[in-house]
Amino acid sequence: MKKFFIQDVKEGSQQAAYMFIAINVVWFVGGIAELDYGVFENVLQLFWSFSLVGILLGLKDLQGDTVPEDWRQGYTMIAAAVFVASLLGINEDLNTSGVWTLFGFVILGLGVTSEGVIDNIWRYAAIIAGLSGIVGAGSEFITGTNIIADTPFQFVFFLAFIAGVGIGPLLAWNKKE
Repeated sequence: MKKFFIQDVKEGSQQAAYMFIAINVVWFVGGIAELDYGVFENVLQLFWSFSLVGILLGLKDLQGDTVPEDWRQGYTMIAAAVFVASLLGINEDLNTSGVWTLFGFVILGLGVTSEGVIDNIWRYAAIIAGLSGIVGAGSEFITGTNIIADTPFQFVFFLAFIAGVGIGPLLAWNKKE
């Protein structure tokens, strides 16, 4: 049990990526099948939040010197903000779209700055996911309506998000010594 709490960054990031991918696949399939997870949705949201934080915190070490120190420290800041926004977002009366808009910029930045660290296909997926996050969450933040939600493109952007944020860093960690 102790090893779980003091594991190295690589191992923790890999486990977080696996959990992130698994939960997103469950949500993706559930969305297509129109499943209602009931209160289990909150459990999924909690573990999704932990997994996303694990990925974000690991990016600092994954990217290393390919990005400036202030950007690397920014991953810690956005991880905390995303975790709080994710858990607060369970209460649908709260508008957390501003944080998700900022997160879209971070994902876009990840795709742009990770050349040579994350393979190009996953970087491009992150760029697409970041842009869709900026447009979708940004439109909701400004107008109160997410212009991407409930469109056919929503599934494409969701898959890009899983690939760019989950699969890309996971495969990069698997290659890293």
